[in-house]
Amino acid sequence: MIKTDVIIIGGGSTGCGIARDLALRGIPHCLIEKGDFAAGATGACHGLLHSGGRYAVSDPIAAKECYDENIILRKIGEKCVEQTGGLFVRLPGDSKRYRDLFLRKCDEVGIPTEVLSSSKALELVPNLHPEIEEAIKVPDASIDPFRLCMLNIMTSQLHDNLILTRHRVKEIIKSHGRCIGVRAVHTVTGEIKEIHGNILVNASGAWSNLVASLAGCEVPITLSKGSLVITNHRLSDMVLNRLRPSSDGDIIVPNEAVCLAGTTSFAVADPDKISVQAAEVDIIIGEAGRMVPHFNQTRIIRAFSGVRPLLKSGKMDSREISRGFQIINHENGLYSIVGGKLTTYRLMAEKMVDVIMEAFNLKKECETAEKPLDGQEELSGYPLSKRLVDMQNIICQCELVTKNDVARTITQTGTKHVGDIQHRTRLGMGPCQGGFCTFRALGMMNDMSVLTPQESIQGVREFLQRRFRGIRSVLWGDQLREEQLIEYIYLGIFAMEKKP
Repeated sequence: MIKTDVIIIGGGSTGCGIARDLALRGIPHCLIEKGDFAAGATGACHGLLHSGGRYAVSDPIAAKECYDENIILRKIGEKCVEQTGGLFVRLPGDSKRYRDLFLRKCDEVGIPTEVLSSSKALELVPNLHPEIEEAIKVPDASIDPFRLCMLNIMTSQLHDNLILTRHRVKEIIKSHGRCIGVRAVHTVTGEIKEIHGNILVNASGAWSNLVASLAGCEVPITLSKGSLVITNHRLSDMVLNRLRPSSDGDIIVPNEAVCLAGTTSFAVADPDKISVQAAEVDIIIGEAGRMVPHFNQTRIIRAFSGVRPLLKSGKMDSREISRGFQIINHENGLYSIVGGKLTTYRLMAEKMVDVIMEAFNLKKECETAEKPLDGQEELSGYPLSKRLVDMQNIICQCELVTKNDVARTITQTGTKHVGDIQHRTRLGMGPCQGGFCTFRALGMMNDMSVLTPQESIQGVREFLQRRFRGIRSVLWGDQLREEQLIEYIYLGIFAMEKKP
């Protein structure tokens, strides 16, 4: 049995942020994540560091939180934030009345804005629709959500706290009506660990109600699925938003060598049963193409979905539900933290740890807004040219990932999952979507005695299945031709159609 003070369930941005804050305040803890870091909504977002502009009209409190945290993250995560800036673009037919309301609400919240003429906007983003009416500049930015989680969790690890990925909480242990620990099963080996703690924090996002139910509790959330697509290159060096009330396909975010565009909004019942529909892809491309016409001819390399865990509301349209957050004290040693945004993860963590400190009758102020994130030199990927320094032994040509990068990740994590390497190095995130580098990485894992030959083959099979779920809805043109080539490689040369 393992003993600690706080058990965190969930390894998304909020859970990792809580772990960092606890570490800096000297509170021993254990974080448990059923997959890898950012396996839920965090890893399925568009990587936008919000200026708050998107919520200025509909949710000014959330907008203010986003703007304040945007400024903090630019400071503490200077080397992992790409300070792109953002534009809210008004197209022909878009309401000028809404434009005036947007400017007034931004001013009330304190979000700086600058109105740009169409010619000035086109100078900044030449791919914009040539007939735009105007644009409003805001301090949006881009951030890699996987890297953000790992930078936060590094602080926890440096303070010798226990981090368990690939462990699923199967039971919450109770004594005299109070939650005192969990039993977690390793999703690969089946090994069960029992961890006891004084406080349990449920930071499992879309799975919050499922986790709370293990303790006989309930978390009132609404689940909203959002889908996005990824282009094979950057169409803009700035974040682009449509200057209108939030709707489908009205955001384009540059991230490293690609752009992400989305999103949609559909209510779902089960976060484990979601998929991208072809109609969603058509909507996103069509709407993004109105801001950037070239988007209609651009190669789309992947589509994916995530589930937003929103606070329960009587509103029918999930876009109208607040992006604020809430801490729920279940009065039995279990707390749940729900809602919020990637941009506000640090604030959410601070407020959660404040509650924990009060419960422990301890006093130490939060330092996460002042201390830079640990590990930025090692994990930062900006600018992309940084990777060109070492062109020898490249294993992933699309993302310039070296054998040394892969070997270091395998050694540090001991992982048996190629996806864990991907999250830490961007292996396989480029146009070929891992078709030419995944088998190389699995070969390295075999050479390093991490995987047996049989496990390597099974790893390839699982990878191909996951990969196809993300690309099947965008298979046309060049992407379809490349997929056919990769199919020939795996089925013809590697004979993957044969059962092992």
